Amino acid sequence: MTQYKYRCREVYRDVQLDIKSNDLNDFIEKVTKKKASIDRQILDPNTLLSDFAKLYIETYKKNTVSDGWYRDIKRIVENKIVPGIGDKAVGKIKPIEIQKFLNSCSGLADSHLKKIYDLVCQIFRNAYKNGMTQSDFTITLERPKGRKGETGRSITDNEREVLLKVLRGHRGEIFCKIILYCGLRPSEVSALVWKDIDLSRETIEVNKSRKPNGTIGEPKSAAGYRTVPIPKHFADELRQVKGAPFDLVCVQSNGKPHTLTSIRTMWNNIKRLMNIEMGCKVFRNALVPPLPLADDFIMYNLRHTYCTDLEKAKVPLNVARRLMGHSSILITSKIYTHESDDT
Repeated sequence: MTQYKYRCREVYRDVQLDIKSNDLNDFIEKVTKKKASIDRQILDPNTLLSDFAKLYIETYKKNTVSDGWYRDIKRIVENKIVPGIGDKAVGKIKPIEIQKFLNSCSGLADSHLKKIYDLVCQIFRNAYKNGMTQSDFTITLERPKGRKGETGRSITDNEREVLLKVLRGHRGEIFCKIILYCGLRPSEVSALVWKDIDLSRETIEVNKSRKPNGTIGEPKSAAGYRTVPIPKHFADELRQVKGAPFDLVCVQSNGKPHTLTSIRTMWNNIKRLMNIEMGCKVFRNALVPPLPLADDFIMYNLRHTYCTDLEKAKVPLNVARRLMGHSSILITSKIYTHESDDT
């Protein structure tokens, strides 16, 4: 192994150096040039947060995460982080300003707050590595506790009655009823084609799911592959609207496949109609608070209701797990503990 009189082994601005030479002047020149080269790559501390955050996610996230997750990250940066901290020069932002911003997010769901916190730390840690801040102050940041997410609930008898009333003739009627009567996930409903529905046997074959990026893929887990029965009264409704074998069962009003946005818009419209049906006043096309419909009335509650309906019908827990497509019976059992008076 060759021995060198002079050797520099160090980490300079997060870059590992290993420079060797037998001549002192040559050694000094190599070290100076290498460090100058690294310095030239360091961003200006006066770069705005919006510009640096955009550069960061395009460089480190765009080709390493899914398209859907990248869009979420981009929205968090544009709609939360930059407006919340202030579009200042990165080198002039103080740690206390970032902590105040994080504290202001404590009303958000804890899972969403964690995404914001993680992304803030990644951005400013990278800013430090690029010489834009004097220190890595992300190590002093604290993640506040967010709001615990809803675990889901069954809809009440009154909510069910009003829901079914406003669904008559609504563009979301079949979509919502498949969840309520057959327990499918919204992503599974939006991937269904008529070939998957056997009206002679009155069953639905669940074998695919629409992903957040719009592509069709496998169900959420291996347990997602399942055959579920269709209640006779709902099977009769499906017979009246049955389409060609490879046509999507549920589409947007323009005939295109559903997206996360179109499903959310459809559900918001259903909730609006339910609020009005329950007596809510409307002023200049806006609902006048307080709203009769509970805040936790979400689409996934229909799937939760299907599970509790199975319990009321005394369907064994292990069978309910298969019908729900749960990977673990523990997930189903958490819903089955919601006993009703009928049970």
